[in-house]
Amino acid sequence: MSGPSIPKNKSPSASSVSLSQILVRRSGRLFFRDSTIPYPLPCDLAEIHRQTLRSMVLMQVFDAPFCAPYFEVNPPRRVLEVACGSGTWSTACHDYIGRGSSTSFTGLDILPLAPDLSKAGLKWQFVQHDLRKQPLPFADGSFDFVFVKDTSLCTSAASLQAEPLAEMLRVLKSGGTLEVWDSDYIVRTLLPNPPIAPGLSEEQLEQAEETATYTISAATPFAQAQNQYLQDYNAWATRAFEKRKLTGVPCAFIGMAFSAENESFRDYGSRRIAIPLSEVRWEKDPHVRKGSIGRVESSEDSRPRARILNPDQLALRRTALNTIVQMIEGLEPMLMDASGKSKDEWDRWWAAMITDLLHDEGTANGECLEVGAWWGQKI
Repeated sequence: MSGPSIPKNKSPSASSVSLSQILVRRSGRLFFRDSTIPYPLPCDLAEIHRQTLRSMVLMQVFDAPFCAPYFEVNPPRRVLEVACGSGTWSTACHDYIGRGSSTSFTGLDILPLAPDLSKAGLKWQFVQHDLRKQPLPFADGSFDFVFVKDTSLCTSAASLQAEPLAEMLRVLKSGGTLEVWDSDYIVRTLLPNPPIAPGLSEEQLEQAEETATYTISAATPFAQAQNQYLQDYNAWATRAFEKRKLTGVPCAFIGMAFSAENESFRDYGSRRIAIPLSEVRWEKDPHVRKGSIGRVESSEDSRPRARILNPDQLALRRTALNTIVQMIEGLEPMLMDASGKSKDEWDRWWAAMITDLLHDEGTANGECLEVGAWWGQKI
């Protein structure tokens, strides 16, 4: 089986640009040396670990490495993972589809961080490319499935509003699938008793129940973060993102992009999920409406007394919280600058935040991680 067409001036080798040429150490972490690159997070092993945890969280709440329903019979033959990082998603997708399948995977990223996944049994190649440079180094219609995850900090908010899907659709063949996953970087609070989102299948309802998560709809009630430390983070992050011309709420932009490209798809859909970051006070309220998430412990007269989350549900929430805390840690240089704090002041704030979020039930009011998946089948 032939792979995707790559122009002669582009190489699938990871050796074209070395890490030392484009990374510099700041505050003990590795960041892009080029100040014109807006991406604010580190590019090191700790960040790869965080991204892997986040990918595992999303695959848990979506119950698969992709949400598109088009591969139930025939798996894709040629897959492109955009901003592949360490290749975690490609590996998970390969395992999910089946190790005996003939699916080939191509990973694309500005940094050669992915190992040679062919040693793990994948039909794999890596292409090093800066997403800001158009066009992508592939011929039209090269792939059956293009998967994009967490690229909203790689390009400006203006780019997200312009034609964010155009190049992904160009390299996708007719009948192929485009799927995008991302997370909002500004933390909100989920208010009590959110209504069940309309139109969910029985399987989706069961998955929300099993993972103790909430599917977001237009009627889902949110408020600003109640936690003081997350309020601080939100204010500094918003200021810093605006300075870099980034957005802290990419999910809204991605949803609009798919709606704007509706004529390019024969079918498209989406799911947005709110993952609370800990046990939530109002979930334990005996007057909470039955039918929402969590097992209800009842008294003999069947009146609900409390909501009990099992260890897996608690672990999922704890992991989601850890990925946010680790993200704030990775954004330290940018947030310090936005806050105007000295290093000593930042260290005191950081220590107090860690105690509050990880030990003092600081997110018990309903602060959550908001994630989303959008997919479509190209005409």
